[in-house]
Amino acid sequence: MKRKNIVVVSAVIIAVCLMLTGCLAKTATETSETGSASVQTAVSEADEKNAVKIALKGNTAEISGDAAVYENGNILIGKGGTYSISGELTAGKITVDASDEDVILILNGAEITSTDSAAINIVKAGSVIISVKDGTQNSLTDAAVYDFDNAYSDKAEEEPNACVFSKCDLTVTGGGKLTVNGNYSNGIKSKDTLTVEKADITVNCKNSALTGNDAVKVNGSTLDLTAGSDGIHSNADVEINSGSITIKADDDGIHADSGVTVNGGTIDVTAREGIEGTTVTVNDGKISINAGDDGINAAQKTEGITPEVVINGGEINITMGAGDTDAIDANGNITINGGKINITGQSGFDYDGKAELNGGEVYLNGEKITEITNQFGAGQGGFGFAPQGGSPGFGRGGNRGFAPGNESFPEPPEAQPAQGAEAQNTAQGA
Repeated sequence: MKRKNIVVVSAVIIAVCLMLTGCLAKTATETSETGSASVQTAVSEADEKNAVKIALKGNTAEISGDAAVYENGNILIGKGGTYSISGELTAGKITVDASDEDVILILNGAEITSTDSAAINIVKAGSVIISVKDGTQNSLTDAAVYDFDNAYSDKAEEEPNACVFSKCDLTVTGGGKLTVNGNYSNGIKSKDTLTVEKADITVNCKNSALTGNDAVKVNGSTLDLTAGSDGIHSNADVEINSGSITIKADDDGIHADSGVTVNGGTIDVTAREGIEGTTVTVNDGKISINAGDDGINAAQKTEGITPEVVINGGEINITMGAGDTDAIDANGNITINGGKINITGQSGFDYDGKAELNGGEVYLNGEKITEITNQFGAGQGGFGFAPQGGSPGFGRGGNRGFAPGNESFPEPPEAQPAQGAEAQNTAQGA
């Protein structure tokens, strides 16, 4: 009898230990709302208390400990660990060269202006978290012209090429405010994966605002992005799960060579093209697009993947500029399974494969439609001549209807009358 009680008590103790272990693990990492791979974003009080303190003071800095050094305007972080950065650096930068060790940079009311390179250049590390401390205002500004003749730049590759540049996985998080001014090229760029987790960021830049070579992931963040090229750009995938995103871009609002997936959030885009990828999938969220070319565009950016736009839910409002423009354009297929779509413009849909309307509500210039029609604009298959003397457009995804050298796009029109049935080739919907 005693032996049985001992076994029961032991089992209870083991279960309690496992529960405590799980709780402790949960405080160390937070998982995105859609269950994608977790990223460590929480910086504990102990980490912050024991952090190396870097106090910026105009053209110099005071550093506690020997894990970081200051020399000729450059703060070099050579070891893994946590670093708390405060104050103003008027002509300097931060360089991280920490082998394969993980680094946390806490921006605690920091203002960094570089006169010859990136404001933060992450040359080597296992991974880096930039945590913007709650209640603080922080700004990072890079130079308009970079000096690549140093040990931490690659002149042949022209790296760094962003105000915040990283050669490893980079996560930006925290409840404080961060403003990034990319005078040379990009705003924030990772050559691996860029994750923006519960952050408040404003970016003004010459090229792309947020760039991740392998992926860009946005969870629960407030973003205000103004870009001379793309607002959000990835050579692979973009995943947006939640948050509030405002984008003004001269090229694409959101661009992925592979796939763009929107699972939620509020997205407001003003750009030449709103959202572009080989595949574009919208599962939920509220999206407003004001575009001068295509609103949502599935163009062949990655071989072996069929271009496709799939809308399963959410609320999408698209307002198109005049000319040879399409609200939803696919080199392949268009499938609408749910959600509410409201389109204002001359052409609602353009596709090369098939189109299916299986559910949801779709309105074109105020009228509800029950089938998706193929709208060819000025010429068959999108190969027509541009209006008002512009150059011909050759294929979807290009600058159809824009004169050579003219990078601006026309302002969206007032609601246009729907095209006549004779200008449409009907594709059967469900």
